[in-house]
Amino acid sequence: MVKRNAHIAIVTIPGTGGGLVNGEWAEGGESTKIEVKGHYDPVSNSRVVIKANSLGNEKEVHGEFYSHSKADKTAIHLAIASIGVDVDIISWEQYQSHSVIYV
Repeated sequence: MVKRNAHIAIVTIPGTGGGLVNGEWAEGGESTKIEVKGHYDPVSNSRVVIKANSLGNEKEVHGEFYSHSKADKTAIHLAIASIGVDVDIISWEQYQSHSVIYV
């Protein structure tokens, strides 16, 4: 059995949208960064994976981050300092026993 190393990823979730306050536009809140523990697997060149992002545009997946954390569909960025990964998130999907962040 192959031993896979666990990594700590920093996932960025944007703040809530702005709105009108006393007739003037107020910017949304600060974005939040959460720590997610899991395993990262790069997608090999022999396999092509296509996922739709939040806007419905199809993007080619270059890596997958598996975690037991609950998916947050609004997440926008993934950074794993231990292996030098710093990329935008295509989608974060929830399954029965785990979730997968596609980058």
